[in-house]
Order: sequence, then C-alpha cells, then structure tokens
Amino acid sequence: MAFIDDLKQGLSDVTKTVYEKSEQFVGIQKLRLKKNSLNNELKATYIEIGKMVYEEKKAGAEFSGPVVQLCQKVDLGLEAIQEVEAQIEEAKAKNEVEDDDFDVDDIFEEEVEEVAAEEAEEAIAEAEEAAAEVEEAVAEAEEAAAEVEEAVAEAEEAVAEAVETAEEAEKEEV
Repeated sequence: MAFIDDLKQGLSDVTKTVYEKSEQFVGIQKLRLKKNSLNNELKATYIEIGKMVYEEKKAGAEFSGPVVQLCQKVDLGLEAIQEVEAQIEEAKAKNEVEDDDFDVDDIFEEEVEEVAAEEAEEAIAEAEEAAAEVEEAVAEAEEAAAEVEEAVAEAEEAVAEAVETAEEAEKEEV
C-alpha cells in the first residue's frame, strides 16, 4: 500500500512541477514581449524629448552643460548638411542638363526612398513574424501545460483505481 501511495505522490509531484514550469515559461515570454513593447515606446519618447529640448534651446531656453553640448552637436550636424546641400547645388550648376525633365538627384532620391521603404517593410514583417512565433510558442506551451494537466489527472485516476483495486484485493484476502 505504501508503494502505491508513494507512486501516487511521486506522479503528483512531477505533474505539479511540470505544470508550474510551463506556467513560468509562458509568463516569462509574455513579460519579455511586454518589456520589448515598453522599450520601443520609451525610445520613441526619448526621441520626442530630444526634439523638444532642441527646439526650446533654439528658441532661447537655458540648459546645463550636457544638454548644451548635445544641442551644439545637432547644430554642427545641421551645418554640415547645409554645406553638403550647397556643394550639391554647385555641382548641379556646373553640370546643367538641357532637358529640365531629367534630374539625376530625383531618380536617386526616389530609389533611396524606395529602398528605405522596402527595408522598413521587411523589418516590420520580420518583427511581426517574430511576435507571431513567440505567440505560437506561448500557445504551444499553454497547450502542453493543459496536456500535462490532463495526463496528471488521468494518472491520478489510474492510481486511485489501482489503490481501490489493491484495497479490495486486500479486503478479500482477509
């Protein structure tokens, strides 16, 4: 009788452990998804804060050292962009094309925009695919946990039946 009780307890313990680990895995995956989502929101907020601070600095607001240095870095970047744009205009002026409808820069810009849009779409598709895979893994883990739970219930029933049969056999022997 002790053997059957030990077996029943052992099966119950194993089942409980598997179920708890499955729930833990599913919970961790959900939390990781939530963390990634929150990180993305946070990055967007940081960008927005940076833009606001820069605009306030341009409008005359006073800030401390690190903010001033970063704003100066932005100013230098904008100046460099203006210099390059001026060089582009100079190069265009030197190489005037008679046909006004043909503009090499427009073709290049369209290609760059198309490539950037394609890359953005690919990145979004990859992110959506990864999210779907995680959701699928979570669903599979939940399904596995349910199957384990069902198997435990069946094992407990079988153990209970075995205990009953053993008790009945023991009573008949007596």
